[in-house]
Amino acid sequence: MNGWRCLAAAALILVAGIVQAGDAADTQQVRIDVPSTAEAVGGEYLLPADPAEDRRRSIRLSRMPVYATPVPRVGGTGLMLRNRLHAPVTVHIETGSLDNARLNRALVPKLTLAPLESREIVLVQGLDPLRVGSANFSLTATVGAPDARPDRDHIYAWPLAETKRSRLSQTFDGPTHNEGFSRYAIDIAAAEGTPVVAARAGVVVFLEDRFFESGLDRSTFRDKANHVRILHEDGSMATYAHLAADSVNLVPGQRVAVGDEIGRSGNTGFSSGPHLHFAILVNRDMEIVSIPFRMDGVDLPMVRD
Repeated sequence: MNGWRCLAAAALILVAGIVQAGDAADTQQVRIDVPSTAEAVGGEYLLPADPAEDRRRSIRLSRMPVYATPVPRVGGTGLMLRNRLHAPVTVHIETGSLDNARLNRALVPKLTLAPLESREIVLVQGLDPLRVGSANFSLTATVGAPDARPDRDHIYAWPLAETKRSRLSQTFDGPTHNEGFSRYAIDIAAAEGTPVVAARAGVVVFLEDRFFESGLDRSTFRDKANHVRILHEDGSMATYAHLAADSVNLVPGQRVAVGDEIGRSGNTGFSSGPHLHFAILVNRDMEIVSIPFRMDGVDLPMVRD
């Protein structure tokens, strides 16, 4: 059978933790048949005219940022990878079993796709023309370029629009900041509804603001923190998390300047009280990790990791 399948704290210390979309993408299983007359499962992603629909789709795209599709060619079927995000995405791909097929060249195991880039990475060629051939692949995708060199001397602006600054409830290596993606994060105990603003100019990568609930059951609430991810010109990314539901008025690809509102402070996800979780993230060896940063008017530990 010809075809293609892609299987794809307002206490002294606020308890907080997040797992954000795009940080731990599931492995996709891909089969390319040759010859191929099938269409890719899931359909093509096109930016819709309706911003609300664009925001809904950004949630789905953040969980599966790379779209793998077969491309019929003379002498075989190409495997095309399409990055559907407004940010670089690094892909690790491996060849599985080959049945009556071969690849026209050795597969590069790791590659980085530029924002919205499409790239044909290999051609699957049949051996016996009387039988259908197939090639199986597995791929994982992580947002960000692994060779990004963040500007460690950049000073980030305060990420809240308020007349009196809220206090920090956690800083680097805080009690619940004990994983790679949160080690160098800060929590700001801001009241619910406080405007959250961009601490640095950049491009919106993806967002989530549909969750209303919070709690201390990590397994239930860890992935329910509303958040926005913004890509900076040096390849680093800022995350603004635990935002209030339905408070984000942005779309993927939108450029924001320092001080632009991106949402409202809330209490969503794994959290014990209203606050803003802020961190600077990079892709290191297919893992999203936080890095130390500097912020205007904030005395943060000087760390050079």
